[in-house]
Amino acid sequence: MKRLIILAAFLLTLSVGMSRFFPSASAQAPVPAEYQQLYSTLKGTLDSYNAYLATLSSQASYPVIFGAELLPANGNRGTQLLAPTTMQGVIVNLNALRELGVQGVTIAIGFPLYTSTFPNHDEYVQFYEQVAQEVRKRGMKLDIESAVAFANTQFSTITFNYAGITFDEFEAQVRQMVTAILQDLQPDYLNLGAEPDTMAKLTGFQEFRSPTQFAAYVNFILDGFPRGNTKIGAGVGTWGNLGYAQTLANSTALDFIDTHVYPIVGTASLQQIITINNIAKQHGKWLNLDEAWLSKVDTLQPTSIADNAENFRKDVYSFWAPLDQEFMGTIVKTAQLEGIQYISPFWSTYFFGYVDYDQNTSTMSYNDLTTLDNRIAAQNLQADTFTTTGRFYGSLATGTTLLTSTTTQEMQSSTSSTSKKPAIPAFPIEAILIGVVVGVVAIVLLRRRSAWIPKAKIKLDSLACVAVG
Repeated sequence: MKRLIILAAFLLTLSVGMSRFFPSASAQAPVPAEYQQLYSTLKGTLDSYNAYLATLSSQASYPVIFGAELLPANGNRGTQLLAPTTMQGVIVNLNALRELGVQGVTIAIGFPLYTSTFPNHDEYVQFYEQVAQEVRKRGMKLDIESAVAFANTQFSTITFNYAGITFDEFEAQVRQMVTAILQDLQPDYLNLGAEPDTMAKLTGFQEFRSPTQFAAYVNFILDGFPRGNTKIGAGVGTWGNLGYAQTLANSTALDFIDTHVYPIVGTASLQQIITINNIAKQHGKWLNLDEAWLSKVDTLQPTSIADNAENFRKDVYSFWAPLDQEFMGTIVKTAQLEGIQYISPFWSTYFFGYVDYDQNTSTMSYNDLTTLDNRIAAQNLQADTFTTTGRFYGSLATGTTLLTSTTTQEMQSSTSSTSKKPAIPAFPIEAILIGVVVGVVAIVLLRRRSAWIPKAKIKLDSLACVAVG
């Protein structure tokens, strides 16, 4: 009986080891009828842009730093950050991202969260100092976005009365906040804001609607600023006015220009990445791209792209996984061709779980869908399981997927929240060897009961969160 138990443990460990490190092929989740046209349009745009990239060069070799958003530490969570289990969630997420091969993390700490007069200031400082320590312990880069929180919206628990301060008072408080961030956390990159349109909408300050005034705001913060080893940037989303990139590159002492990529409306919208990069290079700066995800829209909307819950709710469905992967492959290839230093997909929750589209989930609200998705992602994090999207990004980060002009067009992957049983893969000899080694370790542990340490129970909502940055 004892031998049977040991053999069973060995086979189970072998199976888990192989499925964990060598992803299986699985059938693509069908695209619902109501989304087929949008899906086709977005795929056509990505395919066309990849064909354009193929005309630029056959070699994509720049050593990009692969980052990802550390969503459990996102400042929009407000007092949720101070819950006893939140740091456990941060650590679990960091370990999972590092296991994928991710080399850096992006964290949004927006005004007014880190200001000295904001409630619970000392606790926030302590929390983020520990986060920074955990990031460095893993040898990862730290990128902090210090624009503004999504205060007074459904995307954040933070409230703040912007009508109670002038713009001069606001920028003075932001300068004090980013100075404290620099001194306390010493990030590798500090982004002062890459969506001036979003900043204008959230604060009501019309100064952010002018490239010249936005540059003046940046210069006010930079004047005499003690940078240390931190590189500082600001910029504009690819959907925005490129006058921001031109003015910031030409008339500020920024180290880099930053951009975000969300909606893609035709090939030209993706080519904006290259245009902004060229502007930065012309003025002796480089480009960082520290937020990117494929928005499920095919038209530019009159309101800010960051305040539409209906757009965000679409992202959670597993049938988008192949497009999300093609989009990430496209961003990576652009970065490698154009010499973009740092890239960071935003919705890292989908590295760990999607929601399958069905009769029930199709009518759920944004809040209900994200709650469900967080639960799925948290369960998968505890089980040390990634989605195909997470594994695909990991393969890009580790260089095990070679990007060519046809790579993303040939992808045949999908799903999901790992709720469907995968097909049985063909295992290479390396997988078998890994399974054998891990199986032997399991046998040793079974024979030495004193070596067995049960996995800590961690509250699911501490492991993953969906927020905006």
